Amino acid sequence: MKGVSIVETELLESLIWTIGDLKNTVQNTVAELKQLKEPYLTTQEVMAITKFGEKWVQDNKDKIGFTLKGGKLIFKRKDVEAFMDEDYFQAQKPRGRKLKL
Repeated sequence: MKGVSIVETELLESLIWTIGDLKNTVQNTVAELKQLKEPYLTTQEVMAITKFGEKWVQDNKDKIGFTLKGGKLIFKRKDVEAFMDEDYFQAQKPRGRKLKL
């Protein structure tokens, strides 16, 4: 037989709320991860990723790469990411002595 624990109501309610909040966080994270696995994107999703408007997406669709399905523009996620990384400048590591710890 297992022992019985007495917990204050306030602590129990706090734990229940924390567990519920954790459940929501996990569900949201899983949904975001599933969305990141989607290989094809709509114009709206490209806008969300690039932070540019619809006109910009329309103007650059030929540079990104796209297909037209059912009257809608469809983009490959990898093409959008490659296009955004194309002109990315990465700073060089700073020169100098290494600090000994």
